[in-house]
Amino acid sequence: MTGQPKSNFQLAIDELKETLHADFVALALVDLQKNHHELKWRYVTGNISLRYRRIVLHSGKGIAGSVFKTGKPLRIENVETSVKYQDLYNYPIIVFEKLKSFGAIPLFQEDHVQGVLLIGYREVNRLTAEKFEEFKRIVGPQFGPFHMKERLKDDYIEQ
Repeated sequence: MTGQPKSNFQLAIDELKETLHADFVALALVDLQKNHHELKWRYVTGNISLRYRRIVLHSGKGIAGSVFKTGKPLRIENVETSVKYQDLYNYPIIVFEKLKSFGAIPLFQEDHVQGVLLIGYREVNRLTAEKFEEFKRIVGPQFGPFHMKERLKDDYIEQ
């Protein structure tokens, strides 16, 4: 990929990673070519493998699928205490990227969720409620036509 300019989305997640001192940031977008809602991690930074490319996310499944379906942010401060070991297969991005603390927010275009933005840390308790609020607040115009909003104020999935 050398010699090619980075997309605006890639630049935005690179900046977000730096600003929030995150280990991993990813953007999943809906594949508009499909007849059903299918999300894929399209832009990532801080990844330790390329396995994320094989993940196909469906509405209601995994981190992005849950956020996509509900339209609500999701935050897990400590994966070790919040997600049962036998349930980790439902969250392949956590396993592949060794995330221990993460949050994800829906990105809307008009009134429809079109993407999911994930921020993750490889240490437990790094994504505090305060840092999650900062994350949501600083997601802005760098994501072009997408914007962050909550369907219900201060209502997010916390596990």
